[in-house]
Amino acid sequence: MTIKLGKLAFAMAGAALLTVAGCGGGGSSGGSTGGSGDGGVVVSTTSVPVTVIDGAIEKALVCLDKNLNGICDSGEPSGKTDIDGKVTLQIDSADANKYPILAVVGTDAVDKDHGPVKTPFTMQAPADKPAVVSPLTTLVQSVIANTGASSADAEASVKAQTGLNVSLFADFTKDDTADSQTAGTVARMVVLTTQQQSTLLSSTVGSSAIDGAVIKQSDLDKIIQNRLLEILPALLTALADPSVQNAALADKDAALLAQADALVTSPDTGIPTTAVTTLVAINNQTASPTVVAETPAAGGTLRSLNFKDSANWSVRALVSTLAQNTPDASGNVKYVSRRYNSVGGAVAAWNNGGSPNRQSDLHFNGTSWVGCAVNSENTSTVRDDKGNSSYNDCDKMETGSSNRAVFDIADRPMIDVYNQITAAGYTNLSITSADTVLGTAKFPAGAKLFYQSNTPLTTAVAYYPGSSNYVTQYSAAVSAGGVASTQGAGVGCNSSEFTPTGGTASATLEGMISAMTGTPCVFAQGKFPYNTILYTSPDPIDEAWGNSTVSLGNIGNAPVGTGATAPGFYSGNTKLRVAFKGTGTNPVTYYACKERFNNGTPRNCTAIGTGSYTIATLGDARIMTLSNPPLIASGLGYQRVFVERSGKVYLGYQNNTTTTNTARLNLAATNALASQLGVPTVNPEVPLALSRTSYSGEWVVSDAVAADGSTTIRIDGNGNVTCTWIDSTGTGTDPCTLSFTDLATGAFIQTDADGTATGTLNFLTGAASGTYANTDGSTGNFIGARR
Repeated sequence: MTIKLGKLAFAMAGAALLTVAGCGGGGSSGGSTGGSGDGGVVVSTTSVPVTVIDGAIEKALVCLDKNLNGICDSGEPSGKTDIDGKVTLQIDSADANKYPILAVVGTDAVDKDHGPVKTPFTMQAPADKPAVVSPLTTLVQSVIANTGASSADAEASVKAQTGLNVSLFADFTKDDTADSQTAGTVARMVVLTTQQQSTLLSSTVGSSAIDGAVIKQSDLDKIIQNRLLEILPALLTALADPSVQNAALADKDAALLAQADALVTSPDTGIPTTAVTTLVAINNQTASPTVVAETPAAGGTLRSLNFKDSANWSVRALVSTLAQNTPDASGNVKYVSRRYNSVGGAVAAWNNGGSPNRQSDLHFNGTSWVGCAVNSENTSTVRDDKGNSSYNDCDKMETGSSNRAVFDIADRPMIDVYNQITAAGYTNLSITSADTVLGTAKFPAGAKLFYQSNTPLTTAVAYYPGSSNYVTQYSAAVSAGGVASTQGAGVGCNSSEFTPTGGTASATLEGMISAMTGTPCVFAQGKFPYNTILYTSPDPIDEAWGNSTVSLGNIGNAPVGTGATAPGFYSGNTKLRVAFKGTGTNPVTYYACKERFNNGTPRNCTAIGTGSYTIATLGDARIMTLSNPPLIASGLGYQRVFVERSGKVYLGYQNNTTTTNTARLNLAATNALASQLGVPTVNPEVPLALSRTSYSGEWVVSDAVAADGSTTIRIDGNGNVTCTWIDSTGTGTDPCTLSFTDLATGAFIQTDADGTATGTLNFLTGAASGTYANTDGSTGNFIGARR
């Protein structure tokens, strides 16, 4: 097969299990045959034909990996592939469909498409799908190994994550279609990344892991596999780099190799040699676990920590009461997610979502649209003797499997444990000035360190119901775009409607489709003043695309509109957008846009791909999904969907099913660390209670009858409140106070120079309502919602 890069289309990535070759036993080229065993018992055998491909690989050692150690051991049925990558194994019939097929590709192997193999690696195929062993079957087997899923479900998961449109169990080298070429390119990138990482870690073979075991090549294979599961989104994004997209066919492999090298040498995606001793010990334990029966008790784990100082920190903990930790009749236990964030000593508390207001997100659980209530329970199975468990977060918001290794850290210095965690590449626990704040403190008796890997299998379609998440559209005259200088004053692109906050909320998907025409408003070269400095666009014209495209999301986290100086006219971030134009049925065109620094608007967009849309019904909502999203969109972490519900269209999402690896502390260790840092300890038996800053955000309220203006009550993360009004006379900000009389219900009293308002802010729904009494004697009712 010749690798050709056409239009690569992927959603977010899934799991990768392409590993480096292990040293192992041999086996003849013919494998075993039927015959009499000890005692004259006749052993029935089965012929299993296997094809090994990246391109077709000659001289790969193929075996039935009966002990699941990633090595072709003596006694396991094995054989060497021919020039076409083919071999037939003779296995005991009783072993058919029971064990994965392993292909060890050594330096004596030759890849028909890519030449002699210079760095060894291994690949696998699921037990019930042995016909082809490839990087794609390895992805599927990775999901199976991490979740226990069937091969069919694992394949569906990988295809959904990558957007590949071929059977992952087929020989993609035998087909010249664009889809097969894309599959071959993904496979090649995974191989090259694995090989580069293996080379960087080769010096650790023969050294000792933290459990005292001697590190073998097969141990490196496993930890590289685990890291690939985490970085696959970045790996796929690398394929969208212009150096790959624009490379001549003869230079394509070199361009892929350069991207693979960048991945493994980056501290964000590669494995440093300092991590190997810990990562190998983790895998040793999960491969040969020690079963320890535990009596149910209240407990918890520290899921994440970002500590700057005692007044500024964030924490996520998963807790269970004694009752929740006692298995029910189905063998399930319960747990509750708790999040805390302190800004200047003001602590916000909530359960789910990246910020307090995002606990309002709604998702479709297969039957209806639901949210995550305060202190809502999640479910998991009791961990088996290999540390595996299946989970269901917030009524099918996410389901999947996890694996956990457990280490005793009692009496160990906290700083030593923290340094071990960070050296192993785990970033979910972060402590500023750790040496100083941890000092000589040690963990108490009963303290445990968990290394946990979570692999989602399903994620739900979801959306935030606040008004800031409405899809907005402009009138037909503005949506049509055009050259502003040829349009009259107040017309089209020159109208007062065309501002970053202009337009009206889309009521239907069809209305959104008709407005997003992909025709920008074109202005002269852009300029803006910022902190006394005039910034000029490097582009000769200033194309504004906010009028005729809708957001997919942003790549990059550079600041916008803040700081002493600007980095230039543009922030450096990339805004991904979509318009409903093109050829075929339900066409869409994707764009990569520059981001104007002073206001964050999309400018000077470039078309980067095409696809189509599909509209379906979920409960009482209509959902639009997009096909063939651009490869760069893998970096978003989710797939964009559009949700039409209750007369509004929302920017929705479906999170990607990416494996995450985290270091966690049990309850004893968590509370010891919290006490050392000056952070509140966790008591699983006391339910989470909302705080003042749990209600942070902007709440827009107006008279329930008269549409003559509105007031925005803004509660900041530090608890401060500001009140801004807008009416027919203009806008302004008034000093105001807000006191909660009942934090559980959101009951409050707000006062300013004009009067007093009494009502409720609903934490979950984002609705506001109540009464007001002004100093001029007027009274009335108000309604509103969180923006």
